[in-house]
Amino acid sequence: MMRPVTPGLESCSKGLLLFLCLVILFWCSQSIDAHNAATHPSEVRALNSIFQQWGTQAVGSWNMSGEPCSGSALNQSDSAFLDPHNNPAIRCDCSFNHATVCHITRLRIYSLDRRGELPEELLDLPFLTVL
Repeated sequence: MMRPVTPGLESCSKGLLLFLCLVILFWCSQSIDAHNAATHPSEVRALNSIFQQWGTQAVGSWNMSGEPCSGSALNQSDSAFLDPHNNPAIRCDCSFNHATVCHITRLRIYSLDRRGELPEELLDLPFLTVL
């Protein structure tokens, strides 16, 4: 014998299912957008110029594709940012312009043994909060 379904419970279940589907769709679209985000071109030029002046280059763990805001640069954990093998290191925030634009928010350089003035191009990293 089948138990009768309470009409209020059935509509509540359908509403909850619809809500969960919408949340999953939103989450998936945000994830896809984050993978399509690109570093702001002026920040790419500034970073390349700074590294050229310092005679260094991005390590493979974060600049895997030629796109600075890739790999470990998107990892929000401090352990990835502070890893001594990840030097120099950057951290990016790709939530700008509907998750299509990344900005460099942190730049870490350690023991590069460079002397002189700070590169003027650092001013072209307006979202930089940690140096």
